[in-house]
Amino acid sequence: MPPGHGPGLSTITALLRSVLDNADWQSLGEALHPDVSWGPPRPGTLGCRGRSRVLSRCARLHARLSRVMVEETFMYPGVVVLGLWLHGSESVSDPGHLVYQVFDVVDGLIIRITGYTDRGQALNAAYDDASVRS
Repeated sequence: MPPGHGPGLSTITALLRSVLDNADWQSLGEALHPDVSWGPPRPGTLGCRGRSRVLSRCARLHARLSRVMVEETFMYPGVVVLGLWLHGSESVSDPGHLVYQVFDVVDGLIIRITGYTDRGQALNAAYDDASVRS
């Protein structure tokens, strides 16, 4: 997509929700920047980089989980935050756990995904990212 002509944040958010609801990881590919990165917030920690690696990671995570539910959604300028309940497939009694994924969007493409276990840290990071873009 040419710069500035990608989908808006509400379209990206709707796509993310649809992908999670339907486990249709391939449809996420069109919204990922070719050099997208996904990892924890700490610099120097391992994550993955590149559209195909991110899609492969999504597929591997989906295979380990019985269900992913969107709990919360936040949008800031250039940033989408999803609070996700992850329910593991190992145990039916597993209540799951809540994680937050921060999606940085540039020119209509997701350029970075950062995972957090703490809601406040995720929202602060999203706000800081949005402030840089304003």
